[in-house]
Amino acid sequence: MTVLAAVVHRDLKRNKIVIDAGAIALSKDRGAIKFDPTCGYGRVLDLEGNDLDLRLDSLSQEHGEIMAGNGDISRLKIGSRVRVLANHSCLSAAQHSHYHVLERGRIEERWEIQRGW
Repeated sequence: MTVLAAVVHRDLKRNKIVIDAGAIALSKDRGAIKFDPTCGYGRVLDLEGNDLDLRLDSLSQEHGEIMAGNGDISRLKIGSRVRVLANHSCLSAAQHSHYHVLERGRIEERWEIQRGW
């Protein structure tokens, strides 16, 4: 499961970007830091699902900060869309009212969330 987000700020001197998905959309689960201390709050992918070698390093309520590290942020302009592979899909999924199911990059279905086990 990925969460679609847009780049809302860039600081190329500090090698960072800010996206419009934060703790509410993604959860603040740090993932398997025991096994991978660099995993951050999620991996950043392009729209096709390719790993951009970028990690989500910090989260506020509504925004996420990505520090480039080994990845290249120069092609991610303000308004560019990325997908974040959240560390804990259950927590992330619970925050949304529906999911879009994609097939070859196209929305094929919309699934409504069933609440109340």
